[in-house]
Amino acid sequence: MQKLVFESAWDRTLAQKDRHEIERVFFEINGEGKEGYQAVLLKTAFNHKREFLVTVLLNNYSKISLSLLGKKVVYKEMGESLGEFESAYTLEVPAQTSMPWTFIFPAGSLIDTPNGDSGELIIS
Repeated sequence: MQKLVFESAWDRTLAQKDRHEIERVFFEINGEGKEGYQAVLLKTAFNHKREFLVTVLLNNYSKISLSLLGKKVVYKEMGESLGEFESAYTLEVPAQTSMPWTFIFPAGSLIDTPNGDSGELIIS
């Protein structure tokens, strides 16, 4: 059975409103029969350094942990790749677990300016 877990720093600092939104999205997802993993887009934003932030709910439906280290992370909108990087994140998402996470695309790493409405994050 899929469970929702917050990484310790997230658990300490996450605003109650944001926690409720993540929980709402988690409970709306039906993970029954799913395999592998998926990233459900929660929000996008630019920070003060002009880095592009993509917050997702990572759903690991498999029976083994998902490591983000060394994975290719791609942000797409309307099927077009707008940016990618190789992950240096050491996050491990345990088997049959969902966790929120924010991916940071460095300033200048995007090919085009995203609109953030219809994007998807692909991890491979």
